[in-house]
Amino acid sequence: MLRSTLLLCCLAGPALADDSPWIGDWAADPAWCAAAGRTGEVPEAPIRITATEFQGYENRCKITETDPLTVLPGAELVLECEAEGETFADARLLVIDAADSMLMLVPGAEPLRLSRCASAVAPG
Repeated sequence: MLRSTLLLCCLAGPALADDSPWIGDWAADPAWCAAAGRTGEVPEAPIRITATEFQGYENRCKITETDPLTVLPGAELVLECEAEGETFADARLLVIDAADSMLMLVPGAEPLRLSRCASAVAPG
């Protein structure tokens, strides 16, 4: 789905030992990491990705499928989301391009660079 876009954005990436390096709190602006405990409540807070859920401001998605990339560290996530009273299917392509940096690709949108927040996230 989004993999063809990936080839245009990245040709190589670091090998990471973690099977799910995308799990954690990620922010478009590193200053938003200060609001990591308020994910979903305030707009300037990081997104939170666990093994089963993708949560952002006023939206929450259940991860229904995780398809790890074979060449680069990352995965395509298939999501069932709820936002503003609506439910819909969605997808995200996540590419870890450095230890604390991730590129997120969303169909029909510009790629978004995210920085890992230092706060720990419990898996699940």
